[in-house]
Amino acid sequence: MKEAGALEAGMLQWINQQRVERGLKPYKRTGVLDRSAEYQACDMAKYDYFAHSRSGGPKLGSRMKAAGYRLKAGSENLAYTRQAAVSSAAGIWRNSPPHWKTILDPSMRDIGLSVVNDDGRILWVMNVGRPKG
Repeated sequence: MKEAGALEAGMLQWINQQRVERGLKPYKRTGVLDRSAEYQACDMAKYDYFAHSRSGGPKLGSRMKAAGYRLKAGSENLAYTRQAAVSSAAGIWRNSPPHWKTILDPSMRDIGLSVVNDDGRILWVMNVGRPKG
């Protein structure tokens, strides 16, 4: 998806704006969590599902560790939209208490993002984590 980088950067900006406005530290984007998020987005597109894992597929913690993250704790937000716009996924996450909690979780420090266009089905994945040590 040509504009994926710009969408991911826009989403990070929106998320960190929400955090800073509430006195929280902004998330730090990391390549390892980007890889974890990208794995999930591509897996959902490849196997045509929308969930935090497919039957027999790796769970969040396994994906984060496989990407190279020294995981102590982690969480994931998913969104499925028809519009390739930050506002589409942001609106879903803002209006869902569990997703909003992940965005504002003060115990998490790092973030990875991925957005994939699967024939008009826009799949958004956000992985957040707190590393060991």
